[in-house]
Amino acid sequence: MRVGIAWECPWVPSSYGKLSLWLASELQRMGVDVRVYCPSAPETQLYSNRALYKPECLHEELGICVELEKPVEVYNAGWLCEDEDVDVYVVCGAPYGATESEWIARCSKSSKPVAGYFVTESAIVPSSLANWLFLVDAVGFTTRAVARAYLVHDAVREFHSDWVLVPHGLPEYYFKLDPEKVFEYNMELYRKRGLSDNPGLKLVLESRSEGVLYGMVGKDHPRKDYGALLSAFALLKRLCMERWGFCDKVRLLLGFVKAVGVPTWQVNMLMDLLGLESNDVVILAEEFQRRGITEMALLFLYSAIDAFVFATMGEGWGLPPLEAATLGRPIVVTKTPVTEEVWDGYPLLAESRPLVFPEGHILYQTDYRDLAEKMATLLSSCDRRRYGRLARQVAERYTARRMAESFLKLVDLAMQRCGVKKQYPLEKLLTQITGGYRSVVLEVLKLA
Repeated sequence: MRVGIAWECPWVPSSYGKLSLWLASELQRMGVDVRVYCPSAPETQLYSNRALYKPECLHEELGICVELEKPVEVYNAGWLCEDEDVDVYVVCGAPYGATESEWIARCSKSSKPVAGYFVTESAIVPSSLANWLFLVDAVGFTTRAVARAYLVHDAVREFHSDWVLVPHGLPEYYFKLDPEKVFEYNMELYRKRGLSDNPGLKLVLESRSEGVLYGMVGKDHPRKDYGALLSAFALLKRLCMERWGFCDKVRLLLGFVKAVGVPTWQVNMLMDLLGLESNDVVILAEEFQRRGITEMALLFLYSAIDAFVFATMGEGWGLPPLEAATLGRPIVVTKTPVTEEVWDGYPLLAESRPLVFPEGHILYQTDYRDLAEKMATLLSSCDRRRYGRLARQVAERYTARRMAESFLKLVDLAMQRCGVKKQYPLEKLLTQITGGYRSVVLEVLKLA
């Protein structure tokens, strides 16, 4: 069987890029041929219309390698749903996004089975956007919270009553990494390049030696709440001084990436506004912000910090906290319906409150006072170890193998239901606003 996956290209240094690669690797191991369709692949090359991709293993001694049975076929998304030798197509992402909606509109006309593997950052998806689900034969969601966001509408829920839960997952090598070995390996690379005297690195080493280096890695994007993060960190510095009096080495390492995302946050201006100095927050060098960072550089950041803080306004999943958790790092993450489900039972979820945003989403505003209090808990070395173990236990639930097995259930469902999807453009679908729907909205807004 050959499955065509429309997602990010497997070489792109982003969560979606990595997930498409990890998924392809696991599916190959299960005997499935994989073809990836993505926007950043060239539409036509000199001699063909596809690229064969197999990542080079540069750090084999650490085991940071993705093993593929054979190179993955990568096509530009312009060829999506045109190949007759593909048995099932799966479109991944948010169906109402500009790119994904174009993919779905085209694939809705295909005679082949088409599945959707969908996320959303909103607690409820408006009916006009949720109706995009009528254009696929079967649908899978990353969490039950995401499923509810779409299926709260009666007609959509009835059409996809047999949806599939497909959680994201991490490859096997993540669970075998030794953070100290990863850190020392990278420090040796720094020394060989003559970069060990970098002022920012010295500050990182100083804070790390005291166990008080916090960190966040994320793209420049409206849903990543750098405002709440920096506000909480400014408050943490004050709380620390009031309670312990040893706060000069408490620092934040910020892996701020502009290469992917949407330009939103003026981090330096926020620091100035909040009275944070350059010695308080160490920011990823500008050239790496623009270029993006490799998997090795990301793991170096995770291994350098003592605690990972993920302030967010909404997530369809939230991969970085789980990645950091596999290295035994304690996590503080904003409480949203998705993070509550993914991190079920984990204590350090920062409180938030739902807000209706202008574009028609219900997102979450982080309570930065509670975020600071949760961060302050991790000033204790005993608590860091305890919460680090708990975070690791959560991460161990989510493997790439589990993702691939669930993904194949979605593929099977699409094959069984082939032909039920409607073609784009949809005929006018009237969504009745029921009392049940209104009750869910009030519940989500904490007004019920």
